Amino acid sequence: MALATVGVKREWVEGIAHPLLFQRFADAMGVSRQGTVEADQVVCWRELFLQLLASGSPAEALGALGLGTENIVRTIYGPFVEAIGRIGDLAPRDTVFFPLHTAVDDHHQATLQAISADFAQSDESRAGLRRGMLKALQLRTAFWDWLHERAMNPALADEVV
Repeated sequence: MALATVGVKREWVEGIAHPLLFQRFADAMGVSRQGTVEADQVVCWRELFLQLLASGSPAEALGALGLGTENIVRTIYGPFVEAIGRIGDLAPRDTVFFPLHTAVDDHHQATLQAISADFAQSDESRAGLRRGMLKALQLRTAFWDWLHERAMNPALADEVV
């Protein structure tokens, strides 16, 4: 997919790591992480997900990364793209993290689905794909439930743990 069709200029993203693209967005929103400790929930999600990818069977890792992650990016980030567009005073270059992911991850999704179809030739591999997907989705659910709780209770917003 041509990035320009989703309003992304190549020079905004080429050679720039995803964390830096997200930091650009956070900076534009006035959110500073300088001097803050990473929340336990963020660390736990990342470490458990990486552990799943490293120690699960190939089918589980594929289920986690493909079916349980790339497959849902557009669904998760789509509302963010719409909401950010309504803010109005943010430059598209600063918010590129989200539209980039809704565009590029579709390609990743299609590739990982094709690989998953190849893996799904046996009952054991189908079960591994399913387990990996469910594990990734459960980790994501716990993380988003934590974010939702913080969003609904402003007193928790500054809480690190």
